[in-house]
Amino acid sequence: MSTLGSIVVGSCLALALAAAVYVERSRHPDAKPIAAYLIFVTVFAAVAVGLFAAGTLLFVLLERPDLLATPATGFSFLLFIFLPAFLAGRWQIKKPPLRAPRI
Repeated sequence: MSTLGSIVVGSCLALALAAAVYVERSRHPDAKPIAAYLIFVTVFAAVAVGLFAAGTLLFVLLERPDLLATPATGFSFLLFIFLPAFLAGRWQIKKPPLRAPRI
């Protein structure tokens, strides 16, 4: 495996572990831990991918993809992606779990 691949895999594992610890501490008391973790990761990934695609498309349509090469714009772009994704995932794990209706 290349050095870049090792860095990517290591970063993903570190983020997964950090998410597990965060979810365990932040989830609703009635939510099951594994369900809360899966909800957080799914919502975070879906929102992040959607915002990344929309933001990248916007830069390409404006014919300014070179703006992402500067550190300030790149950091702002990542903040634009990951902050809403984190807040959406957090919102979902804080909600009480739905109860199945009795038949």
